[in-house]
Amino acid sequence: MVRNRLAIVALATATFGAAGCSGGGGLSTGSLFGGGDAEAAKAAAQPVNDPTARAFGVGSTAARAVKCGYNFDPVRLRTNYLSAEAASNPAGTGNLEKIYDTAFGGVQKAVGAEPNYCSATRTADIKEQLNKHLAGDYTPAPRKVAAAEPGLFDAVGDGNGSDGGKFGTSDWWDAQEHKAGR
Repeated sequence: MVRNRLAIVALATATFGAAGCSGGGGLSTGSLFGGGDAEAAKAAAQPVNDPTARAFGVGSTAARAVKCGYNFDPVRLRTNYLSAEAASNPAGTGNLEKIYDTAFGGVQKAVGAEPNYCSATRTADIKEQLNKHLAGDYTPAPRKVAAAEPGLFDAVGDGNGSDGGKFGTSDWWDAQEHKAGR
C-alpha cells in the first residue's frame, strides 16, 4: 500500500514537473521568475475593444477629467458615446448606460478624496484620452505594462556594486541598513 502511494506521488510529480517545463502555456520557472514570453506581454498590453470596455473606459476618463478640472461637458460626452454605441448595437445600450454610470461614479468616488491625484503624468494621459473621446474615438487606451520590478534575489552576489558592494561585505550590510532606514 505504501508502494502504491509512492508510485502515485512519483507519477504526479513527474507529470506536473514535465508540464511545468513545457512551452504549452503551463506553469514554468520562466513564468515565476519573469522570463515570460515577449508576445504574451505585447498581447497583454493590447486593450480589449468591446462595448463593455469602451463604456468603462469613456466613463472613467470622464470622471478623471472632471476631477482634474478639464473644461468639457460630461453629459454631452456620455450622450455622444451612447449614441455611437446605439448606432452599432441598439439592443445593448441599456446595459452600457449602467456600465458607463458605474465607471463614472466609481472612479469619481475613488479619486475624489485624493488631493494629489492630478499629477503631470496623469493629466497628460487624461488629456490624451479625453481629446480622443471628444473627437468620437471611443477605443480603450492601451494598457500600461508595469516595468519589471527586480526579483528577490536579483542583487544577491552579483558583485557589481549596485547593491552597495559585494554580498556579505560590510559595505553591503551598511547599504542594506540604509535601505531599511536604520
